[in-house]
Amino acid sequence: MNYTALEDRLFEEWKTRSRQCGDGEEIAPDGLLYRGLFSYADGYWTRRPGDECRRWEQAPRRVLILTKDLNDTEAWDIRCETGRRNFSGPADATVSAPFYKNLMRWVYGLLTVDRHGNTRPFDEADRPDTFRPFYDEAPVARVNCKKQPGGSQLTNSALQGFLTRYADLLERQIRLYDADILLCCGGSDLIKDFVQAHYLPDLCRMSDWIWYSPSVRKLVVNSWHPSYHGDTHEGMYNAMMQHYSEFLYAFPGFFPGR
Repeated sequence: MNYTALEDRLFEEWKTRSRQCGDGEEIAPDGLLYRGLFSYADGYWTRRPGDECRRWEQAPRRVLILTKDLNDTEAWDIRCETGRRNFSGPADATVSAPFYKNLMRWVYGLLTVDRHGNTRPFDEADRPDTFRPFYDEAPVARVNCKKQPGGSQLTNSALQGFLTRYADLLERQIRLYDADILLCCGGSDLIKDFVQAHYLPDLCRMSDWIWYSPSVRKLVVNSWHPSYHGDTHEGMYNAMMQHYSEFLYAFPGFFPGR
């Protein structure tokens, strides 16, 4: 399946809706992250399209990251993101922003757990030479609930407004990927609540972190925002993995068999 083409068609509808609602002319495309060549030009890292569609279709487990919006005043294609530090030179592949470091650790932990529910320890997930190359190659989709460029903050009331105005489009995009694990990041339950209201109505609460849809065997991880400062990176990782592991012990048949 050509996910990129389907995404682009959806974004054209999003642009039209955005103009009609007075939310601006620009949107930031997102979705299945590109897995082609890295490049560095004019101070910016980027990535080109590659075999991300094949990787996604063949993945034993699929992770969809749902975040709030683009923390930038100018729109750019999130599918090109690398997490690398810009303006650092083409030889510097450092990932320094807490947002990306946490996302990469979390995805590493969610995708490397074994069938018995044993997760990787933080000291392993915290190594840049472990989480960065893993994330670079893993099939990952990342979707912003608000597609328009933003700033450093998005209030929950504003987020709810965008979730309401674009609910049908966001639901279609979420359904497109048929992900096994939906990692909902921030928004004080608003993102998780949207998934439950529009996509997985039978979500059952397993813990503060974990929700499960038994009818389609999909897991929702209700997480902090990746830039959250109220806990340490280690504390957030360990809490997520503990609840994830406890769920897998209780539901050993969760893993899909693609």
